[in-house]
Amino acid sequence: MEHFLISLLILLFFFLSLTLFILFHNHKSLFSYPNTPPGAIGLPILGESLEFLSSGWRGHPEKFIFDRLNKYKSDVFKTSIVGVPAAIFCGPICNKFLFSNENKLVTPWWPDSVNKIFPSTTQTSSKEEAKKLKKLLPQFLKPEALQRYIGIMDELAGRHFNSFWENREEVLVFPLAKR
Repeated sequence: MEHFLISLLILLFFFLSLTLFILFHNHKSLFSYPNTPPGAIGLPILGESLEFLSSGWRGHPEKFIFDRLNKYKSDVFKTSIVGVPAAIFCGPICNKFLFSNENKLVTPWWPDSVNKIFPSTTQTSSKEEAKKLKKLLPQFLKPEALQRYIGIMDELAGRHFNSFWENREEVLVFPLAKR
């Protein structure tokens, strides 16, 4: 009976090891092309999602990006978020590349996991959504639009100063700055 259990345990260990090897090997081959940017794709299925989410929960989602920019010394790096391999573009040159090609070289898309959760996003194509967003965004950033916001921002800042800063000898800036 003991020999049977030991052989079963060895067989189970071998099967589990083989499965993990195949899973990791296939996962790493997603970015095995010669011209891929530096970076890591993390664990299979999860990728680097946990690190990305944890930096967001701590209130600094940009830390995920800055850590990798410093680590790889490149404005472009590869990663895997929500189980989907992706290349992250940072910096002015990358932004110029993304916005000047008018969706000819790079097209926006939603990961399969998002499409499964929100099926309504699949009704309109990603290209149509990107074109709509590209038309709407400049409207909010025009000088005329920003002038309308100044009055609202001034009023909000005045209320904030009156309620939290006025008539105080000592002000704790950090908790108030988070508001």
